[in-house]
Amino acid sequence: MQRLKLSNSRDVTLILIAVVAASISPLAFTLSATGLYTFHWLGVHTIVPAVLVWFSILIYAAWLSNKSLVNLMLLSILAGGAGTVSMEIVRSIGFSYFHAMPGSLPMLMGVKLTDQFMVGPNWWSNMVGWGDHFWNGIGFTFIYLALVGKSKGKWWLGVLFSIAVGTTFMVSPVMNILGVGYFGHQFAPIAFPVTVYLAHIAWGVTFGFIAQHSNKIIASFYVRGI
Repeated sequence: MQRLKLSNSRDVTLILIAVVAASISPLAFTLSATGLYTFHWLGVHTIVPAVLVWFSILIYAAWLSNKSLVNLMLLSILAGGAGTVSMEIVRSIGFSYFHAMPGSLPMLMGVKLTDQFMVGPNWWSNMVGWGDHFWNGIGFTFIYLALVGKSKGKWWLGVLFSIAVGTTFMVSPVMNILGVGYFGHQFAPIAFPVTVYLAHIAWGVTFGFIAQHSNKIIASFYVRGI
């Protein structure tokens, strides 16, 4: 897959709406950390509609036979999902063996999204939290691919992007929710940032590598006739 081809104003509009939709969830989590709105309210009124809009664009693009946009969105699901798995492997190691994290961020997102922070996590909140976590990985990957596209031999651009995302995370109001301070200096001043950076780099390497080899991957997974 090369850079997304925007042949007309309709394509430009679709990609812009899709990029905005993909950015809603991480922005909502950050906004909830300010105390202006609860994450539950933002989830119902912004995240769910944004996810529906994004997948509606995928279906609409398939109906229009816009293979460029369909391939980009399918690649984002594949690469973003795989990248998030890589991220979680590193994060789990840091959490379990080096006590680098105060808890599970997806589980925290789950109890806040389902408005049961005081009750605690259960199977439903965990499913919602992990679903939103993977959606964020897919969304950020989509934003990257929409802006950069596939540049052969430059998978490391994904790593640079992932480092920027990780840095933004560690200086965002989300640190207030976690109670660790910026860059985790109040919890684990070395282990926390090291784990966050390594986890995000693992995500960037994974989706960057998949994007670099996307022509072969799409050829293997693409449903003919779309």
